[in-house]
Amino acid sequence: MNSKDRIELFLKYQSENMSFEDISKKLEVKPTTLRRSLNKYGYKSNNGIYEKSTDESQISFEDIKNSSKSVKSNAKGNNKIKNKSKKSEITPKEEGVKKKTAKPKKDRKINISQDDMDKLCEVYDWYIQVKDNKALQVKKTSNKKDILLENGNIKDIKSVNIRVEKETWEEFERLCSNSSFNKKEIITQALKDFMKTYKNLL
Repeated sequence: MNSKDRIELFLKYQSENMSFEDISKKLEVKPTTLRRSLNKYGYKSNNGIYEKSTDESQISFEDIKNSSKSVKSNAKGNNKIKNKSKKSEITPKEEGVKKKTAKPKKDRKINISQDDMDKLCEVYDWYIQVKDNKALQVKKTSNKKDILLENGNIKDIKSVNIRVEKETWEEFERLCSNSSFNKKEIITQALKDFMKTYKNLL
């Protein structure tokens, strides 16, 4: 039997004009225990008769229990609100840091209008037409001096068989490979320069 049931029986027996001690014996509880239960639920003795107290200063155990629960729930609610407000309060500096650390998107696309596309096609067509034009090609510059020819136009050509030292001929071929002139033009100019040096033998 719980305390509420015990109090209900107590009030019933009390209305039948039973004494407090007799009621405690009938309920098989000590008088002190019964009195404590009555006080716990807000019952107060008035000339030996227990009645529900209407005094606002008398607060029952259940009221205290319920009020403590409401205080705890309110405290939890306030803590949640504080935590949310802390998260929502972000300084401009923190926002700047977040923006800086944000990774750039890899799938960025460039929007090109139809007019821009037509212009690109025109430039491409022009490049295809002029890419093989020698006049527009950049001339390669070299730090090496090329051979100076008196006259690059050789009219009469004579074929001859000569024997030359192997090492000298290999160096001559290497020289020709680094020049913009062919062997025929270089040999002709070399013989002219040689004959000028030994002109007295002519």
